[in-house]
Amino acid sequence: MINRGAVGRVLVWVARVSAVGAWAALAVALWWGFGLGFGIRRPPPGLHTLALTGLGLLWLRVAALWAHALVGRRRRPRVSLTKDAADADAPRARMLSAFAGPVWVRVRLVAVFLLLPLAATLPGVLKEVDGGEAVRALKSAGAAVATATVMGAAEVEEIEDSDGRVSYYHADLDLLLPDGRRVTAWGADTRDEPRPENRVQALWAPSAPESGALVRFGDLSRYTDTGRTVRGERLFLLAFFGVFFLFVLLFATVAPAAALRRLAWRPLAQTALPILATLLFLWIRPLLTGVDIGGRGSIMVAAYGGFAIPLLLLYIGLTVRAHID
Repeated sequence: MINRGAVGRVLVWVARVSAVGAWAALAVALWWGFGLGFGIRRPPPGLHTLALTGLGLLWLRVAALWAHALVGRRRRPRVSLTKDAADADAPRARMLSAFAGPVWVRVRLVAVFLLLPLAATLPGVLKEVDGGEAVRALKSAGAAVATATVMGAAEVEEIEDSDGRVSYYHADLDLLLPDGRRVTAWGADTRDEPRPENRVQALWAPSAPESGALVRFGDLSRYTDTGRTVRGERLFLLAFFGVFFLFVLLFATVAPAAALRRLAWRPLAQTALPILATLLFLWIRPLLTGVDIGGRGSIMVAAYGGFAIPLLLLYIGLTVRAHID
């Protein structure tokens, strides 16, 4: 006959260990992804593997919670009539209640919220690293940056802002590189009207000059840097999303610890997290693998709110549920 009490205890520890494992795997993956250099051709395969591992452990935790709830529902309560039996159960009870106090409940809550701004920022980082089709092609061929001289310009177009003032110029440029080679930068964007003898920064591939060059605003040399990068837009996005999650965290920490603890063991409530995490992962998976990368519009949505909004709504909902429990 199956000892349901023993099965229940095993399931409790499966849920706890898988939760810690998922947090660790996702924490490493998010921090690793947050610091990816712009010059890498695509994110390392280990990042994709860590993300899958974290998701798998989240689903394992939810499966353990559902199984524990099923076992607990079918188990009949047994009353110990002897002091010896009660004393024998005491160590087991202490083991199961470890890390269940109010302080640890809030420590776990803070640990989860530390990852949420990183998760919201990751699509923006991957968007920057990807750079678009032209950047991907140049990086694959071995990108380099050079100061080129404009030899000619065609299809020059003035791009105006909402006030009717010229914001920048869009043109096809014939460029002379320092080594004497000439390349074409199709669809180049420049602040000043392109004229012969003007100098521009160009991203190109010395091994494949036929691929042309890229001229854009900003520092193109970042696309040759494969080292760890934590600066610029990344830090802004992290701080921006962090402010919103901080407000939700403050709201959550004032909820009763007992309510938060009960919520953490409710299978239905906890199933929402792996479902959402899986959907978000599938959304940006092409950026992680470099395969079947879709339109820039989808990436932009993911980078600027596509991840943050559903995560915020999920944890706001869970927090409100804890407050009214």
